[in-house]
Amino acid sequence: MTISASPEGTQLRENLVTRVQGIMDAEWPKECKIEAFGSFASGLGTDSSDLDLVILPALRDQDQDPGTPARYQDLFVLKTLFQRYSMKDVEVIQNARVPILKFTDHKTGIKVDLNYGHYPSLYNTRLIESYVRIDDRVRTFLYVLKAFVKARGINSPPLGSLSSYCYTLMAISYFQSLLVPVLPCLQDPHLIPHNVPIPGQYGSSRLVNVAFTDPSRIRPCLPRNSMTLGELFIGFLEYYGSKFEYNKSCVSVRCGSVISRDECPTAWVRHEFVVEDPFLLEVNAAGARKDMMNIIRHEFQAAVQALKDDRGLSAILTTRQPYRVRE
Repeated sequence: MTISASPEGTQLRENLVTRVQGIMDAEWPKECKIEAFGSFASGLGTDSSDLDLVILPALRDQDQDPGTPARYQDLFVLKTLFQRYSMKDVEVIQNARVPILKFTDHKTGIKVDLNYGHYPSLYNTRLIESYVRIDDRVRTFLYVLKAFVKARGINSPPLGSLSSYCYTLMAISYFQSLLVPVLPCLQDPHLIPHNVPIPGQYGSSRLVNVAFTDPSRIRPCLPRNSMTLGELFIGFLEYYGSKFEYNKSCVSVRCGSVISRDECPTAWVRHEFVVEDPFLLEVNAAGARKDMMNIIRHEFQAAVQALKDDRGLSAILTTRQPYRVRE
């Protein structure tokens, strides 16, 4: 089973980033840089993955918040621009937490989500990529997890379930919380260098603490976790399927452990599941409601039973229509 991106798929996306940068250089009046984030940039993409891009304005032009009306207007101007370059299905999604411009590349058919100046998405990608580099099992685990939740129809936020980003944070937190951890906490203040690099020409001047340490600065843990991928995957499904205390606990990659709901923003008290964003601490990355979380837990429990019955991965990767919850 091949679920990672092929060299050809990776090259197509790299070429597309270059073409989008060329369009911006030729047509956009402000100096900017196009950079990829999300699964492609973190090395977790597949040939069917969308391409997430962010426009990074030059440092002197970073006086506007991405959520201001001016930035909305910029997205509509860009909509007209990309339509002129024959991009397909071009639309602005204003009601998303981060407004985006969506389009499909007319040459490759790759779907693109483009936002303007939302730096945390870029830093989140770099943090995840750093965790993936620490242990070879993490990348494969996340590929299998992504294939599983997609196949079982529990990976569509517009329909009420959880995003791939949320599932990735859940996995990292699980790896951090094991008796013998697979992953450390890269945001541990004791591990972060005192001298944080000054932002470059396209660096962010926004007041968000995005510091974390490079994995190469951390000594390998002894004893090393020796669980197999299969043991880790079943353990993850059991943990979130039946052991995690949803009404009392919050997933926190930033802290490297589960934290009490009492430490979370009071606005989250009615949220069924809380997964703290590592940098934007007021953002809950898990938006699923109670009925959807019941479905997700059921799918996790059913998968555990299938794997323990030695029915193999094919049994849990059987495709079904995505679940949807009523408003």
